[in-house]
Amino acid sequence: MILVDSPALEECGGKTPVWGCILIGGMSSRMGQPKHLISDGCGKTWVEHTVETLRPFVDGIVLSGAGILPDSLVGLSRLEDIPGVEGPLTGILAAGRWLPHASWVVIACDMPHVSAEAVEWLIGHRRPGCWGCVPRMTEESHFEPLFAWYGTKAACLFERQALTGDMRISDIARHPKIVNPVIPESLQYSWKNVNTPEQLKQLKTTR
Repeated sequence: MILVDSPALEECGGKTPVWGCILIGGMSSRMGQPKHLISDGCGKTWVEHTVETLRPFVDGIVLSGAGILPDSLVGLSRLEDIPGVEGPLTGILAAGRWLPHASWVVIACDMPHVSAEAVEWLIGHRRPGCWGCVPRMTEESHFEPLFAWYGTKAACLFERQALTGDMRISDIARHPKIVNPVIPESLQYSWKNVNTPEQLKQLKTTR
């Protein structure tokens, strides 16, 4: 396991704060209810679980997207969508513009299995010259850009993406300065997202 000393691990020769951005936006049309408010079965919503898991590893947390929040999270900063930009890209752009001197752990709210071990593994890949870490399940599988770490220099890549009108943030993962490690099998469950009532039912029956 790759260990980290603190949220302010040296990046590119300087102390760069690491913040977390949890994406709670989206219509949740397939689920039929706001996914960030679904209960984890232990008295917390999915977004509360994500905040609690991420908090020890970052210098601060923001929420990107509209929607009602649990009372425990009403004090967190909220970021508004960028006009003319859709999907997860708008949340990542908003985070980078709001705090441009921070690097970001971005997590979608529909990954209810995210663990401390997975966060630690992910941000353990920070090093000088690395602009981000967008992992994948296998060498041949697609990228996982919605539980990833993006350094400060990745902001220019997202800005360029928005200018082209291409909202597919997975394209950023192919940049030569972005690393794409294979997620250890023991941690892969943290990257499993839940999008439909059928998947939610299966999740509850396997607990």
